[in-house]
Amino acid sequence: MQSKIYKKGARIKLLKTLVKYLLILLLITIVVGLLLPQSYSVNKQVKIDADPLIIKSLLSDFNQWSKWSPWQKVDPSIKFIVNEPSAGIGAHQSWQSKWGYGEMTITSLTDKKMTFNILLNGEHIIYGTVKQVINADAVIVKCHVEGQATTMLVSGYMALIYDYVLGNTVTLGLNNLKTVAQLSDLQPPAKSHDSQISTSTH
Repeated sequence: MQSKIYKKGARIKLLKTLVKYLLILLLITIVVGLLLPQSYSVNKQVKIDADPLIIKSLLSDFNQWSKWSPWQKVDPSIKFIVNEPSAGIGAHQSWQSKWGYGEMTITSLTDKKMTFNILLNGEHIIYGTVKQVINADAVIVKCHVEGQATTMLVSGYMALIYDYVLGNTVTLGLNNLKTVAQLSDLQPPAKSHDSQISTSTH
């Protein structure tokens, strides 16, 4: 009888010790998460041998994004909706996936620079810039993305995740953009509707 009581007491003591250490570990995890930077910043670039106007069109027209956007490969569940306007300043697209939802808007646009905002799950804002630096032999496309994690208690860890995921995704997207732009630049210009009419015989 005493042996059973002793074993039961030992198990309770062990359980209390485990709970104590788990609580300490949880507290340390939360404190470290609070001390980590909550902001993140991604900077990537790629060299593209293509007409800057082709690159600009692929970037600033959301109807063109399906040709090079990496998100479908990263998250096969994602579904995009291109809204009006679809291109230029104010262009807007939204999406839904098993990981959440979001929307993106082009806020400014010139021949060499585009800025945009992304709203994730109605609360997390990401700011981005894409620049074209035109050299004699090619175009350097530079992408900068930044934001701040807003998840309670674990924002520091979420910032690390965002930094990793966005870094890899932006790199993949720029490489896709390079391939599509360079292939598009090799294609002969399509004949316009007017030229087809003028050369046809009646």
